[in-house]
Amino acid sequence: MKRIISLGILTLFVSCMSTKTNDAEEAFRYWSGSKSPKEIKLIKGEYYQSGHFTLEYELFLKFKTNKKWFKEFVRQNNLEIDTTGNNWSRFTELPNWFKTNDDYIIYAKDQHDDFERSRYFLNPKNGICYIYETVGM
Repeated sequence: MKRIISLGILTLFVSCMSTKTNDAEEAFRYWSGSKSPKEIKLIKGEYYQSGHFTLEYELFLKFKTNKKWFKEFVRQNNLEIDTTGNNWSRFTELPNWFKTNDDYIIYAKDQHDDFERSRYFLNPKNGICYIYETVGM
């Protein structure tokens, strides 16, 4: 009986540990569950996942890819061009390296949901992309 209780406490403790990295490849892997595809050249990344039993995370990525890959990413994730302006980041502290400008097309999952802050950026001129994704935070 003591063994079962100890195992239960250990499981609860391990599941409550948070995950944090500033390594782009690790951030991508935590977010996607796999290594980055060959079409992506990771540049910067940060990932934080809370120790809460529900899935809560925040991801920042900067990478270079081709338009074909990004177009497929948009399709698979049901993203749409964000027409709501640049208010998406008002509750988010962005890393110093997360710098977009007017050259970027901004995509969102549901731009009319006040709680949905995730945004996906593509610079069609140079292929530089940024992802800010948050779940449950």
